[in-house]
Amino acid sequence: MPHTQARCNRIARTSGEHCHDYPQLMLGWRGAMDYEFSPGGERLVLGQAAILPPGEPHLYLGRNDDCEVLVLDLDADDPCLMALEQSCTLDLCESLFAEPRTLSLPPTLVPMVEFATGQLKLAHTPEQRALINHQLAVLFVSQFSQLLAQGDREALRHGRLCAAALDAFIDERLALPPDNRTLAEAMHLGQSQLHLLCRRQFGLTPQQYVMRRRLSWASHWLRQTHRSVSEIALDLGFADVSSFSRAYRRRMGHSPRAERNAERQSASHLPLSG
Repeated sequence: MPHTQARCNRIARTSGEHCHDYPQLMLGWRGAMDYEFSPGGERLVLGQAAILPPGEPHLYLGRNDDCEVLVLDLDADDPCLMALEQSCTLDLCESLFAEPRTLSLPPTLVPMVEFATGQLKLAHTPEQRALINHQLAVLFVSQFSQLLAQGDREALRHGRLCAAALDAFIDERLALPPDNRTLAEAMHLGQSQLHLLCRRQFGLTPQQYVMRRRLSWASHWLRQTHRSVSEIALDLGFADVSSFSRAYRRRMGHSPRAERNAERQSASHLPLSG
């Protein structure tokens, strides 16, 4: 995994295929570059950008001798990006990098690309490059996140998730909990739209919602059945009892066994009938 870095990548008339385990932003700078990823093919020119999540294969083909692309390789553990997530209550993996997509920059942001390439040329020392890399990463990530959020809010102004349908879909897959892509497809939404609606309606990310639903079933089974903790953990898709117990304690404030013991104590104090 590389450190967060911004670079001008000269493509010229070369071609190739990439797939990397870190998120990346590509912005058109000089000339034109054709690229293809899972949503389809596009052309990258000045004013256009591509957002690539980790693990997204993509092909590229330079169309001009002067083809050059501004690239930002992003380290998900970069302290600057983590601080941005905290200050803006963002989860970049579930919002900006939820899925591969293209983005058209508004005219007011196009000069940012020229500004960024100019700043890169001014960096002569490793310290200067590190500072500029972080500044450019936060600048573009925050601007792109804002653009996508504005677009999604406009598209979803009157939209709402059906909690009953969402719960039913999760309940059918408790042993193999659905990821964001599967949930979004089931709800006929994009992943970023699903994320925004979940945050707006429930105050949770989609995966937090899935976890809450799974643990609500855990609480019910602990109180109403005699199934062992290990059986419940397996049926809810946890790798082992310890991971289930940690998740349960974080959510409920106590362990699964404490939940069961509390139910038994409550039952033992019920008055006898007759």
